[in-house]
Amino acid sequence: MIAAGRKPFVLVADDDRDTRELYRACFDTSGYRTAEAMTGSQAIVTAVEIVPDVLLTDYVLPDVDGVTIARRLKSDARTAAIRILMVTGYADAALQQRAAAAGIERVLLKPCLPEAVMREVSRVVSRRALTRVPQAIDPAAAEPIAARVRAEFGELPGLSLTLEQARLVFDLDRDTCGAVLHGLVTEGYLARTSAGAFQRPN
Repeated sequence: MIAAGRKPFVLVADDDRDTRELYRACFDTSGYRTAEAMTGSQAIVTAVEIVPDVLLTDYVLPDVDGVTIARRLKSDARTAAIRILMVTGYADAALQQRAAAAGIERVLLKPCLPEAVMREVSRVVSRRALTRVPQAIDPAAAEPIAARVRAEFGELPGLSLTLEQARLVFDLDRDTCGAVLHGLVTEGYLARTSAGAFQRPN
């Protein structure tokens, strides 16, 4: 059971109705809020609408696979902070690498009992890195930081940093770093890579 207070939101994406209902029942009885998606495109649209804390997705879906879903969500500032777990029956090292590059935190192999899924979701939620769009910061305070970030990317062509890497490199808290990086994306100085990292556009 999760602690009282804000209830984390989990989006379950699976084309099998019984699987969705099984996972959703487990989450509901454990104190989470849940939503469902039957296809990959529906998962993307729903994620943008509700911005869940965690997305639990199957790999094989009728239209868009789980890795593609992750890549699209991580490249969108509105959904980049969603923690993503993927369930699959493919024990393939190449798929594991593609999943990690797309921003998926953990690949769970089928058959995967609900208890194992719940443990992973709980682990993700307990890290307190819950989903939120980076909060705006005062422009006067942001500009010196943005100038430092511009200089770093300008001096190192080809530099690509994830939000976590940038946070460590520039010694910033997550919200400030996210706000600055996404601001530089908005102004066109930076772009998001297919894996969701930040890089100077070609």
